Amino acid sequence: MDKKNEWSKYELNYIYDEPVIYRNLTIYPILMRDYLSFFYFAECFTMDKNSISDVKIISMTYINYMYEMSNEDKPYIAYFDAILRMITRKPDLKVAYGKNPKGKAIFVIEGEEYSAKDFEELKSIICKWNMVELPDETIQKEIRDNMKLAQELRGRNSGKMASLEDQMICVMISTPLSLDEIYKLPVRKFIKILERVDARLHYKIYLSASMSGMVEFKDKSFIKHWMSDLSKKKLDLVPLEKIQDTVSGKNPSIRGSGKGKKK
Repeated sequence: MDKKNEWSKYELNYIYDEPVIYRNLTIYPILMRDYLSFFYFAECFTMDKNSISDVKIISMTYINYMYEMSNEDKPYIAYFDAILRMITRKPDLKVAYGKNPKGKAIFVIEGEEYSAKDFEELKSIICKWNMVELPDETIQKEIRDNMKLAQELRGRNSGKMASLEDQMICVMISTPLSLDEIYKLPVRKFIKILERVDARLHYKIYLSASMSGMVEFKDKSFIKHWMSDLSKKKLDLVPLEKIQDTVSGKNPSIRGSGKGKKK
């Protein structure tokens, strides 16, 4: 199954926040009240397993690897267990974890056995619905590291990201939503609202500056309508000289950001 069809399978559920039925499980979106807990536990889904140059590990299923890596400091099985209770909205959900006679990792929910394949499907549903960014294994690890560095450099130039509390306040003062209504929003909708609020604000600023005649943008396509697609480019690299500038203490200009340029 290609990625487009895989995404389309539950797309209407994601759009309208309707429960997804997977086997005997009814899965709900994570709400803002559980944002911090969910993303803390979601670390069990974001391990970069295949970046480890060990054939044994690469050949493992993700759930087997998760079981192997789970320990007192990083109890990934407990994290996954907490997420299952959150997405089913059943705090008393009966779940058991172990391996079958063939040594394959399994988990049993309410007496029904789930395999590595089921785990992958559940992970996909949970992460796509709740905007959890997973390692893109179609891109080499070195390139992904460079992309991460680009994001860190941009963040360093643009300032520290507001706390979750402040982000919720941003949404409150930019929309008719009350704080109580924001707490009840699905995480996915909150993130999308925040992105659109930011896009609309910048669109108005850039458009006003452009029309005033005080500022001229060489690239007219730079001003994108706030209802345009906000998808980020997959490859977002930092040239070597920018990395060297950062290491040497210079203020780098990030490609495409328009910041840090010398006048």
